[in-house]
Amino acid sequence: MAPPRPSSPLPAWATANALFRRHRRLLPLLLPASSLRDLLPVLSYCLVSGLARNPFVASRLLLASSGLALPFSLLLLSHLPASSLSPFSFNSLIRASPPGLALRLFDQMRRRGVPPDTYTLPFLIRACSGSDPLLCQALHGQGSRLGYGCHLFTQTALMNMYFACGSVVAACKVFEEMPARDVVAWTGMVSGYVDSGMYLKAVEVFQEMRCADDLVWPNEATVVSVASACAGLGSLEYAKGLHSYVEKIGLERELIVRNALVDMYGKCGGIESARGLFCLMQKKDLHSWTAMISVLASHGHGKEAVALFFSMLEAGVHPDSTTFIVVLSACSHAGLVDEGIHVFNTMESEYHVSPSIKHYGCMVDLFSRAGLIHRAYEFITSMPFEPNLKILGALLSACSINNELEIGELVLNKIESVCSYKGGAGVLLSNIYATQNLWQEVDTIRRKIRTEAIARKPPGQSLIATEVPYTSL
Repeated sequence: MAPPRPSSPLPAWATANALFRRHRRLLPLLLPASSLRDLLPVLSYCLVSGLARNPFVASRLLLASSGLALPFSLLLLSHLPASSLSPFSFNSLIRASPPGLALRLFDQMRRRGVPPDTYTLPFLIRACSGSDPLLCQALHGQGSRLGYGCHLFTQTALMNMYFACGSVVAACKVFEEMPARDVVAWTGMVSGYVDSGMYLKAVEVFQEMRCADDLVWPNEATVVSVASACAGLGSLEYAKGLHSYVEKIGLERELIVRNALVDMYGKCGGIESARGLFCLMQKKDLHSWTAMISVLASHGHGKEAVALFFSMLEAGVHPDSTTFIVVLSACSHAGLVDEGIHVFNTMESEYHVSPSIKHYGCMVDLFSRAGLIHRAYEFITSMPFEPNLKILGALLSACSINNELEIGELVLNKIESVCSYKGGAGVLLSNIYATQNLWQEVDTIRRKIRTEAIARKPPGQSLIATEVPYTSL
């Protein structure tokens, strides 16, 4: 029986591989299988013919099955002889596993006499990313013991892991100890600072990268990370500097870069620059439209944002969950009640996007801002899940503004029953009582606030934005 004809072109190395030329029925291992059922015929052939004892074939079987059913891959691994296992076999499973299982696989790898290669530690480190600092330090020490302490892949993975667990100082130390840095290492350092909220440090690292002797040029991922840093700083001067540099190195035509620049300009207050970039884009994807709608919505151009949303639909681009959140927020801030209701009602019926609690929160905010207090309360009671403090607080604030005592009391009772932290809910209700001269109730609720052992709001902070020291990007 002839093997099924592959629907996708084979890798160049496979056409010259003697093993695949002799055993044509192995060809499905080179292409991603859609289900475990599709993989079973070739697995059966390998087991019956004995090809599963070949280390290369065994590694391809484990790689193919790990993306479909990890428990099945582990079962297959347990039945394969040690002679058929290679570092690639374990690497494929480690990279697809959660932290605990990845560590057990690494331990099993060593017990079965399979030596780790240069990719094993990076895959293990990435699998355990976000774990506690002690595990990060243990993996760091393991890398040094195995002789990979100065290996660039391992060091980059360690740096990213330290950032993920909040150990910024340790991440910086790993970065400084790198004997050579490629664009992945530099980009990881920039994005690590961005994820840690240290935007100015991220920009400084980018400037250091440009002046380094390694002759490393930034790529699209680097520019996107720096754009996020500029957006976090809110510095239009930095934003324009980055845009000029991107044009200089020829990356402006990349769609992902243009999307990042539109978002950056919007968050830095450069709405006209964002609009100009968007209009010049010959090709736009969903992220392009969503970014521009968000820019317009966040700058008070709600009607234009909603109009752009409908233009996106006319262009044949289907919105996702994030797009709906952005356009519903635009409707809320612009007071476009009918448009917001229409958009919400078409989410699931026309675009198969199930509303989440964020979408329901946008609708409650829409009704509350429009003074439709009863409609907002009815909407909350019809939600398929419990409302959170943000949703209930928005309605209670609207009750305070519109002097709606009856619904305000109902909302406060709901907050007390479902929220462990109640924020300033009691104060808002006491303001409604005060407006109606119900001073006894004001005294009662404020005494309750003072005496109850409740979680207190974290102390507020006031920040004065000073001019960010600018160095040309």
